[in-house]
Amino acid sequence: MSERINELDPLELRCLTLAAHGRTREDMTRETDIPMARIDGALEDAMRKLQASNLAEAVFRAARLDLIS
Repeated sequence: MSERINELDPLELRCLTLAAHGRTREDMTRETDIPMARIDGALEDAMRKLQASNLAEAVFRAARLDLIS
């Protein structure tokens, strides 16, 4: 998994951070002016790279690895 973690891009990390702070996908779209499709794609890619089955697990893994705060 460590090789894939290095592949997390800034948008994926930003979306995971926002999710960790309780933001919904709609909130993320409003706060960042990034289209929902890009937000969804970034979160899906982050979940795949972190080998997480859902967003909560991805946030947990990213936080545990000190990728987000």
